[in-house]
Amino acid sequence: MSSTGDAVAESLNPIAQLCDGVPTFREEGGRRLVHMPGLHFLVGGQQRNMDALLCLNHNNPTYPTKLYLAEQVGAGLNWNENAFLLGRQWFTFSWRDVSSDQAIFDILAAHLAPLARGLAA
Repeated sequence: MSSTGDAVAESLNPIAQLCDGVPTFREEGGRRLVHMPGLHFLVGGQQRNMDALLCLNHNNPTYPTKLYLAEQVGAGLNWNENAFLLGRQWFTFSWRDVSSDQAIFDILAAHLAPLARGLAA
């Protein structure tokens, strides 16, 4: 790797395989975000595809990371937050204790796993 920028961009390569577009780092309101255009994921075994944001430094120690989706997916989840970020509305559910001290792909996987299984948060 030739620079720190290359290392940062390379950290998104595993996530790029799950997106229609190129994931990028963004920042707004002190939040470090990964914008994932057209993220493919499962909800209760059903394939979904939508834009998503992964917050890597949420300001709550119980919820140090957050996954924001372009729409609510499924009943039964505790949809407790709407956020206006990057010029649009996002939805998130409660899923606690997903540490920011791990690879970005692992953070995303930890947030998506309960959705895939159809578990309420």
